[in-house]
Amino acid sequence: MVRKLKPGRNPHNQSVTIAQTYTLFDGQITQTKSSNKQDLKDKPQTSPDLFTDKTTTHMASAFPIWEASNILAQRKDLPWGKDSNGKLCYAKDVENGKGSVYFWVTEDLEHEYPATLAGAAALAVIDAFDIRAACMHLIYAAHATQLSRPWEQEFVINDRQIEDYLGLKKRTDKNRQQKLSLIKEIAQQPCQITTFISWPAQGKARGFTISETRLWHMLEIQHHYNSDLLGNKELIGLTFRVKAGYWARYFLNEEGRADISTYCQTGILSKVLLEDVMRVWQQREGAARLMIWLLFKTKVDIKHPLSVRTLMEIAYGSQKIEAAKLDNRLRSKLANTWDEDLLILHERGWHLHFHIETYSPEIQPLAFGRSNHSRPRSFFEQLLSAHMWISPPDLLSQKAIAQDENVESKVQQTALLVTTQQAITGVEIRALRNKKGLTQRQLASLTGLSQSLIQLIEKNQRTITRENQEILERTLRDGGG
Repeated sequence: MVRKLKPGRNPHNQSVTIAQTYTLFDGQITQTKSSNKQDLKDKPQTSPDLFTDKTTTHMASAFPIWEASNILAQRKDLPWGKDSNGKLCYAKDVENGKGSVYFWVTEDLEHEYPATLAGAAALAVIDAFDIRAACMHLIYAAHATQLSRPWEQEFVINDRQIEDYLGLKKRTDKNRQQKLSLIKEIAQQPCQITTFISWPAQGKARGFTISETRLWHMLEIQHHYNSDLLGNKELIGLTFRVKAGYWARYFLNEEGRADISTYCQTGILSKVLLEDVMRVWQQREGAARLMIWLLFKTKVDIKHPLSVRTLMEIAYGSQKIEAAKLDNRLRSKLANTWDEDLLILHERGWHLHFHIETYSPEIQPLAFGRSNHSRPRSFFEQLLSAHMWISPPDLLSQKAIAQDENVESKVQQTALLVTTQQAITGVEIRALRNKKGLTQRQLASLTGLSQSLIQLIEKNQRTITRENQEILERTLRDGGG
């Protein structure tokens, strides 16, 4: 027979209880098969699978999502400080200080408004963060896009789906129990981050403030067990019930995009990227950190070169860079690690282009420009001052362009139902943008349109839909800048 044991719910917080469902199987070996069928029947229905084309899926890509992924990947290497209450927090300015986003950490996974941590307790949580939890965070961001109102609705995923997304099915170095233990640990870590958002008005879009709330709510974890004839239990599965925090009301709201009252900022997540991070993180953590950061960075800005110093701070932290400045051995070791991490990116499809005036062949990696193992004197200072471009793998680029075109197509279909008006040209948009002193990236942030779309519009390589025209005119003629 099948016997289910469910612990009681917390009477003080019924809606955010981490419950456990124990599915135990008793009886003869001949009954095991039918019992397993019952176990599958008892498991909750999961949300639709991601990566239906086996390659990519949409994901939320708003600024808070990007920074939370950095927290999970870069941990103590970020500039953590103290808030007014002495709690450890990570803060980022928005629009040159007009707004700000704050993050804290907590050990409490149960309550909707958990107590956040200070001092050594907070540092211990941050230090325990696993870069693989950043992959889970991205999976959550993708599942949230499947919902029409993710700040109200929940999604359900199980260990089998997660195994597939992260490429764990292919791993033979971990047994089933080890995989389940890892999945449970990294599934909970994104839910240990809380955030406060003060977002400034941008053009016609109103500003807003979101009180401190969880980034992700872990509403329930179900544990599924099997037992042998001696009564020994074995964990055979996990199911997670998760809901996005209130940030989604303002950054993942398709309904509010039309009147610019809210945003719907999405990007493309590659299954290969998740598998690459899971594959290289232990030996090449710097490369894994860069892949996660570049996933967002290349969406908002692919035109301007990146500072090598900035990239190295993301990959290794500023403390390692400063230490290398004072120690020749560390300097050489860090430079070699950097070259090897660039090679890892290249091997996984990222396109590297060196700014020849600042990143000369004699300091480039051996696999690219440098012809011998020696480097010139003061190479490290030159390296930190160098610039380069890193473009995403072709698949990500193609999917991102297709996403913009799909959004445009939907808006065009709606625009056919209304009276047309004189279209503004790409040349006029560029002139108005320059007049206001805005970069394409800043205009993208103000309008909610992607930077790549604005770039194509200004080159007259994309037709401007009526909705986009209204958004651009409101921003460039009436406000913004």
